[in-house]
Amino acid sequence: MRTDDFKISPTDGYRYAAPERDRDRHDREYGYLILGAVVVLVMVAVATGRIMIFSTY
Repeated sequence: MRTDDFKISPTDGYRYAAPERDRDRHDREYGYLILGAVVVLVMVAVATGRIMIFSTY
């Protein structure tokens, strides 16, 4: 049996991923910044007691 009978990569013609556009990358970075700001605000609200996660009766 020949070794080239076992192909590791798929044979769909896909060779490489093209580099992403700068605009797409910047849009995603802004999205991560907004998500991070929301997470920090929620954490501060929980730490100061504005939002109750576990209510103690």
